Amino acid sequence: MNRKEFIKTGGRFLILGGMAATTGYLVANQKVDTTCSVSPACRQCGQFTKCELPQAAEAKRTEQPKEKK
Repeated sequence: MNRKEFIKTGGRFLILGGMAATTGYLVANQKVDTTCSVSPACRQCGQFTKCELPQAAEAKRTEQPKEKK
């Protein structure tokens, strides 16, 4: 391995490590949601209040108390 290849390889590993660390940080601090539930457990999701999926909208609609006329 010559000097040029060593620097290229080292740079690639540095970038890969940075990407992995950033992804781990975002997932650990719940900045990125790795799953989206389409089950009745939707209310327990951390993104429930901001979610615009049809399943969440349905869960929100059934959660609100019905007004009396």
